Amino acid sequence: MSEDYSKLIELERYYHSKLFPKRDYVIIKGKGALLYDEKGNEYIDCIAGHGVMNIGHGHPKYIEKIKQQVEKLVMVPSGFPVEERAKLLENLAKITPKSLTQSFLSNSGTESIEAAIKLVLAVNRDKKNPEIIAFKRAFHGRTLGSLSMTHNIKYRKPFLSWLTQNVKYASFGDISSVKELINENTIAIFLECVQGEGGVYPAPQEFPKELRELCDEKDLILVDDEIQTGFGRTGKMFAHEHYGIVPDVICMAKAMAGGLPMGATIASEDLYNKFKIGENYTTFGGNPFVCAAANAVIDIFRTEPLVENSARQGEKIMLSMKKFAEENKLIREIRGKGLMIGCDYRKRVKEMISKAEKMGVLFLNAGLTVIRLLPPLIVNDSQVKRVLEVLHEI
Repeated sequence: MSEDYSKLIELERYYHSKLFPKRDYVIIKGKGALLYDEKGNEYIDCIAGHGVMNIGHGHPKYIEKIKQQVEKLVMVPSGFPVEERAKLLENLAKITPKSLTQSFLSNSGTESIEAAIKLVLAVNRDKKNPEIIAFKRAFHGRTLGSLSMTHNIKYRKPFLSWLTQNVKYASFGDISSVKELINENTIAIFLECVQGEGGVYPAPQEFPKELRELCDEKDLILVDDEIQTGFGRTGKMFAHEHYGIVPDVICMAKAMAGGLPMGATIASEDLYNKFKIGENYTTFGGNPFVCAAANAVIDIFRTEPLVENSARQGEKIMLSMKKFAEENKLIREIRGKGLMIGCDYRKRVKEMISKAEKMGVLFLNAGLTVIRLLPPLIVNDSQVKRVLEVLHEI
């Protein structure tokens, strides 16, 4: 490693808040499903920015779009209508259920969840002690509002005194456990159709439908967290499509703007009319530059078979790993949909992930015992073959 690159690593370790462990190499470029370090080493990227780079690194249509936009206009507040924001709002209405026509644009997934929390509270502002139901293993973010619905105590413990106590946790997949928690104060249920950070757990097939029926019966708001599952990740544009439901609210982010920070909270006009002007706002959310990036992403999905490739390659990986699991007692279970896959082992996976990295494949964990695969949706046959070889070898 050259002295300059060594210095970069040391600068990050010295000046960056000590919340992030650092690799011993520098990523200098990405292309498609691949990343390259300063020595020219090539990695198949099954992390994809934690499920962000669904269109891959350096997509030419994406690059051209953001180049054009940065020369025209980067920032004006949301009160000034602009071309790219108007187009994006229309695009979001077209790719989500017909009843969901209104969007609040923000900068991240956790902000999209915060907006959803505020929205369901605004709709139920007359309730004195409103309660929300989330699920065990759920992960909805790390701001104080979204953290209240993130189940893992390791994330919540340092901040418990600041978190709301008005969130109850049901067992994922068990409708009876949800019913037991509902009372006159319940206003909403927050759902991940595929739990990501919790270990890659797809919902049982009938469970989202049961929740939809329960929300209709009890007049509750069903909020669908599509932050990690959205934009083709599960082999459908959005994960709720696997289950045939229409949520009341959809939260999205991650892959939405191709690597630039963006989130959205999408709901019906009827729900958004319960919000009063000024009850939620964002400075950077919906700026023209990031809106142009998101429009480029949606255009790429319209013209290229990314969703189909996600379903096809995901099925290939799942079938191979499930067959391998029959022969290898170390593997507890293979779970997932599309290119959102969790390989659950009977041991901690940190060492295996490190071995894979040395072999040129980057994996992510989901808890202590799960290797998570979130490659770009453009990953090709030869790259998938290599990923499987490495999974078998480690």
